[in-house]
Amino acid sequence: LRGIDVDMNAISDTVQTLAVVALFAEGPTRIRNVAHIRHKETDRIHALATELGRLGIRVDERADGLTIHPGSPQPATIETYDDHRMAMSFAIVGLKSPGIRIADPGCTEKTYPHFFDDLFHLCGSTS
Repeated sequence: LRGIDVDMNAISDTVQTLAVVALFAEGPTRIRNVAHIRHKETDRIHALATELGRLGIRVDERADGLTIHPGSPQPATIETYDDHRMAMSFAIVGLKSPGIRIADPGCTEKTYPHFFDDLFHLCGSTS
């Protein structure tokens, strides 16, 4: 997995997923041309920078995107900002790094009410 430089304007709903996957890449990932995601359920650029920082990851926040520098995520409780994409994306980090907790997993109810059940099922967990 290698870091990339990508214009995600046309696929901005996947910014959060790429941002968390970028933690595990070789080299930084630059996501650009997504200033409009600051006006979604939350300011998604700032929320990503804040929560990745909570994991101990270096992030460069810009007006139109961010650069994620890979690293080893530290245990943390992730705030979701009542944004279902934050909860679902950061759950991916927990698949590889222990100690990741989603503060409000219920925020996925509006778009994918069984997300965490399905994730547990796919991973072979019963809890």
